[in-house]
Amino acid sequence: MEKIILNKKIIILSLILFFSNSIFASNYFIKSEIKNGELKLYFSSDIEGVRYFTIPSDNGTTKFVYDIYGATLPKGKGISQNTYKTIESFRIAQNSSERVRVVIKSSQKSLNRHAYRDNILVIPLRDNKDASISGRTIANISKKHKHIVVIDAGHGGKDNGATCCRGIIEKRIVLSIAKKVRVKLENMGYRVYMTRSGDRFVKLPKRTEFANRKMADVFVSIHANAAPSLRRAKLFRGIEVYYLSPAKSERAKRAAEKENSVMFENKDYYTKNAYLSLLNREKIIESHKLGLDVRRYIVKNLKKRYKIHDSGVKTANFWVLVGAQMPSVLVEVGYITNPIEGKNLLTDRYQSLLAKGIAKGIDRYIKNNY
Repeated sequence: MEKIILNKKIIILSLILFFSNSIFASNYFIKSEIKNGELKLYFSSDIEGVRYFTIPSDNGTTKFVYDIYGATLPKGKGISQNTYKTIESFRIAQNSSERVRVVIKSSQKSLNRHAYRDNILVIPLRDNKDASISGRTIANISKKHKHIVVIDAGHGGKDNGATCCRGIIEKRIVLSIAKKVRVKLENMGYRVYMTRSGDRFVKLPKRTEFANRKMADVFVSIHANAAPSLRRAKLFRGIEVYYLSPAKSERAKRAAEKENSVMFENKDYYTKNAYLSLLNREKIIESHKLGLDVRRYIVKNLKKRYKIHDSGVKTANFWVLVGAQMPSVLVEVGYITNPIEGKNLLTDRYQSLLAKGIAKGIDRYIKNNY
């Protein structure tokens, strides 16, 4: 009986997501054509924005991806009928309620000189060829200023997060670190937004919605951990970085349960996991790369002055990462219940080194992948 009810919930949620595509988006894909070595895509109204990235394959080909924001793909429309000598395949799909994704597969090195103006997106199909229209392109925007980072300070307002002896409160520590990360990234030339800049409660789904609206290239959520009990406080320590995927270890499951608790009050275990599994996005590979870079530079910076424990990069089902349409990670900066880490997390020097590591990791990931 429980399985039947659960299946009904999943079906209902799927229908809501499906029909929201048709009801709320209004910029419809009309047609595509190939002329003079360019793929031209036509829409019913002006294009809000286009984000470009690549996914390398083991066989030497690359998938060139173009996310078109504010667009809808009508039933029966496609671009797979197109052919061109340098291209293996063309694909188009409704990737989310507010985004159409175009994927071009080719053995070329780069197809990043696209441009869009008004209701037309033009994608050259040969390396280093500029689009024939004058518009917004990857090529004519300065490298760093085109990148947007959203920093999420966990918890806030009525939600204190983890608390411990000596009045250590997670929401205050992570906000202080998040502000330091913002300053360091802005000094590097990035555009940075914060989901909260004060002691304010923000619902978990609203945090990634905010990042999606800002068309962020990277989303990083900052948290602090706590031991299951004070009796075991000394046993739990270390910096952990998580990306969204089903949790593999009991420790990862516990961490996710703690951070998700404000979202899933009064919901049973199976309902929680059904919703999380249904809403997960496909950014696992890119998020893993981001997590590795962030972890590497946090550890590198802190080891200069402190003896720390590196707990590595892990997977877990954190609701705050669900729905993010960009590479995203959650950083647990340490255990506030641990006698050493808790004390360090209260100091400005330790927080500054943490922030520097997070910012440098984001910078390295973007430089390597955009």
